[in-house]
Amino acid sequence: MLDYPQVALDFMNRDHAEFVGLRAQLLELIATAPPDARVDKLLDELLEHTRHHFAAEERLMQEVGFPPYAMHKGDHDSVLANMTAKVERWRQGHDAALLREWLERDVGDWFVNHVSTMDFVTAGFIKAQGGGRV
Repeated sequence: MLDYPQVALDFMNRDHAEFVGLRAQLLELIATAPPDARVDKLLDELLEHTRHHFAAEERLMQEVGFPPYAMHKGDHDSVLANMTAKVERWRQGHDAALLREWLERDVGDWFVNHVSTMDFVTAGFIKAQGGGRV
């Protein structure tokens, strides 16, 4: 279970909960079943969900002129590149232990930190500017 704050925008909170749910499903599947196509499907869903969420955030940041936009987008770009590489590595070797470690440690730590810092501030700024409709 990840402990992270709610932010000022409902769509972000919904997206964050969905991300946490997809991660939990992946961890459960890896722990209880041999690797199969369900893992591939869930990884694709996680990646697509993350791309969509980041794009919505980035659009809103640009619309309201969020001053540290470049820094926030840079973190998004880095995470998407890393996530894409990890998914490809999974597809090549189906190393469940490596995938589990990445999801538990790297993804979990990044998510809590990102939501608690960047997303928390970003959502507050966007809401204060009257934005946040996706």
